[in-house]
Amino acid sequence: MIKSKLNFFIIFLYFCQWINAYKQLSKGGFSLLTNLTEIETQKIAQDFLVPLLIPRVSGSEGNLKVQKYIIDHFQTLGWNVEEDRFTDSTPIGEISFNNIIVTKDINATNRLVLAAHYDSKYFEPPNDGFVGATDSAVSCAILMDVAYRLDPYFDNRGDPDSISTTLQIIFFDGEEAFRIWSSTDSLYGSRHLAAKWENTYVAETESAQNNGKNLLNGIEVFILLDLLGAPEPLIPNFFPTTSWLFTELIKIESRLYDSKLIKLTHHKHKMTGMPVTDALEDISYFDTDSLQTYQAHIDDDHVPFLKRGVPVLHLIPWPFPDSWHKLSDNITTVDDSVLFNLNNIFRIFTAEYLGIDPTLPKIKKN
Repeated sequence: MIKSKLNFFIIFLYFCQWINAYKQLSKGGFSLLTNLTEIETQKIAQDFLVPLLIPRVSGSEGNLKVQKYIIDHFQTLGWNVEEDRFTDSTPIGEISFNNIIVTKDINATNRLVLAAHYDSKYFEPPNDGFVGATDSAVSCAILMDVAYRLDPYFDNRGDPDSISTTLQIIFFDGEEAFRIWSSTDSLYGSRHLAAKWENTYVAETESAQNNGKNLLNGIEVFILLDLLGAPEPLIPNFFPTTSWLFTELIKIESRLYDSKLIKLTHHKHKMTGMPVTDALEDISYFDTDSLQTYQAHIDDDHVPFLKRGVPVLHLIPWPFPDSWHKLSDNITTVDDSVLFNLNNIFRIFTAEYLGIDPTLPKIKKN
């Protein structure tokens, strides 16, 4: 019991430094990052989402095509692109997988990691046309857009110390099970990468392995997006250690609402059948009253990292979208307003976490 309390206290102290460092954007910075033209707002769907909406089962031609699209996007931006290629046994045979890891500044000491899986679920014919719009093409498109919008401003930071933390985005392959979800038939990419990074030591000293500092230690927080894009998402707060980040997302949503930057969709609530009002408490995507609060029972790509002590924020709706693992999970499932709002929320959140503000001068690097 004493050891448990001590561990919790250590975790609490660890996060205190980040809580104190998190600062809201200036009004000017907030305006610049949310004041998009109609053409710009359509870009996430047309340029980032639609190209992903093909069957992209791990090891397939469609999967390779999506890999190339993601890699080309970040190479065009000038980011460091790493491919984690490996082969694993699956219920349908040996399959080649490829995790794609993109990093803005590979020399940074610490990383804010945003992640999603880009593979789609395997179905046998005639149901092999599954494109997984919410599972998880929308999440990938949001992450591509976050990088695209913030890329010009990564050196616009008020605190020179904040430059030591960069943005890293992971696109996982092989999240989906080929047959029945199990510890061996699922999470192929995240299991492989977490184990690999656990055993990849940072060479700060000649005895780096003895010091125990590996690539996982540089992750300040691991944020996983999944099953996003359908109407009326209700995202619970699964982890107490990252509650403060969940709270910041709620605050950002509220600020966007107050600035009349939340797009509204008028329909009946899928849980109650009652008309949805425009009040924020009725349309918020973040469910502070969920029975799933602090339950963290969903098996997803964060788990291999969580088991190795990496702080996690899991952003997945509960209940899952009605179209989950159905052929109907296509572009018609995606709510344009939800896509627009989540994109704004995650763009502002990422900027604020990293201390980015377009109105600030660029920090000179040594």
